[in-house]
Amino acid sequence: MPRSNRPRRGGRPRRPAGAGSGGGGLPPRRGPEEVRYAGQVWAVRQVRPNDSGRSYRCPGCQQQVGAGVAHTVAWPVDGMQQAENRRHWHTVCWSARERRRPGGSFA
Repeated sequence: MPRSNRPRRGGRPRRPAGAGSGGGGLPPRRGPEEVRYAGQVWAVRQVRPNDSGRSYRCPGCQQQVGAGVAHTVAWPVDGMQQAENRRHWHTVCWSARERRRPGGSFA
């Protein structure tokens, strides 16, 4: 069947050439969000699932967070920005962090 060059009804409007970030149509990447928690400022980032095979221990519930699960990574902004100071939380546990006491692997 031949291709139709007419715009389809309800489709996304096209942006003019040169508009936007120029990053090939991808949205601009944002840095981590900063949140105050436990007397410190934490950088927080959402992580997509991947197939690295790594697993982490959630400080909120002390259960494993597999790399194949979307989760939240938080690390202190001041001083301890090395990779070993990052904490991988279940997103639900991070949302409930004010109602729960963190476990042993908490910074």
